Amino acid sequence: MSLHATEVNQLTAAWLRRTQGAGVLSGAGLWPLLAVLASSADEPGRDELAAAVGLSADESMDAARDVLKALADLDGVDAALGLWAQQAAQVRPEWRDTLPSGTFGELTGDAAVDQPVLDEWARERTHGLIERFPVNAGPELMLTLATALALHTTWQRRFSDEPWPVSGGAWAGRRLAGLERTTPDADDLRVADSATGPLTLTRVAGDNGLDVHLVLGEEDRASGDVLAAAVPLVADDAAVTGGAALLECGDVARWPGVSTVSAQRPGLVLKTARFTVRSLHDLLRQADVFGLRAVSTGDRDHFPAIGPVPLRVDQARQAAVAIFSATGFEAAAVTAIGLRAVSMPVYRARAVAVSYDRPFGFLAVHRDSGLVLFAGWVDSPEDWSGASQRERPQPGVMRDRLPRHTAE
Repeated sequence: MSLHATEVNQLTAAWLRRTQGAGVLSGAGLWPLLAVLASSADEPGRDELAAAVGLSADESMDAARDVLKALADLDGVDAALGLWAQQAAQVRPEWRDTLPSGTFGELTGDAAVDQPVLDEWARERTHGLIERFPVNAGPELMLTLATALALHTTWQRRFSDEPWPVSGGAWAGRRLAGLERTTPDADDLRVADSATGPLTLTRVAGDNGLDVHLVLGEEDRASGDVLAAAVPLVADDAAVTGGAALLECGDVARWPGVSTVSAQRPGLVLKTARFTVRSLHDLLRQADVFGLRAVSTGDRDHFPAIGPVPLRVDQARQAAVAIFSATGFEAAAVTAIGLRAVSMPVYRARAVAVSYDRPFGFLAVHRDSGLVLFAGWVDSPEDWSGASQRERPQPGVMRDRLPRHTAE
């Protein structure tokens, strides 16, 4: 059973490079969905999705099952998959049976009925952290595939809560909800040079095998670039220098946020702030990153493996939240992709159209001579009268009802 950490982290880093500013995202929540779609799509979307996943399309479905199962088996992590479809989508049972285990439900096409069901699933699977399913229900939503990912950990060493009047930097003058602690392991602090410049990472260890790494880059660096550069460093001891080595050499000034302070014994003094961040990501805005460009456009079927009804991606969103406190960390994400039926074909030939939907004139003409026999103007046409309309005299019938002129 594999977490496919390399491939998932590559997707996360690519996504981060396209984001800026405050927020939270989960590549681990999105990756299994893209893997399922890659396995189910035809070209050209199949290759695009496989490139985003980092595996061949033929092995992507097995990988999606492995990742979701491995995530769910982790201590402190809950992972779930859900599939809902309208009967009109005619989902093939053999395709559904290849999916990772999860919730399979039916959509009615009525948003008032379907949205509460989807929202409740999101709440239950994230322990209330995500209250609304990110894809909108309605008659056009033929099928939606979703993952829910939630994690929680308690710090091995908790922080103390205290006010933190910040004297410098972007938060100068603010009185923050500060968190501070002193720990004996200086190597929880690690520094590294990267393409984005010097980086500082500090590991905050949880009690169940889950850690949070706080990342700091140079002040003028874009947030997405800093985070993307940090992703490969969390598991690469060879690329970083630990805090103990920094203490020995005394060269700390060049590393963001790092200084030396007087202490009773060697260790690490960490000061940060409590935070809660929430995000709602529209994944189609970065469709190229996720391999969703081809499968969300055009008037053709992109997923013949799913069923006989032509489908394309119409919605793709992730709702995410992360909470960092004195005692621990919790986060959750619900990622959903919605498919709709492909519209009727757009015909290449063109035709002109005209509608006489306001007062108009008419001319009754002898075709060969051009003689105008009658001319008139219509400003009050007849209203449709249902069944009685069929009883109205047809052209030519009146002839039999008119009195005929006879010679005297």
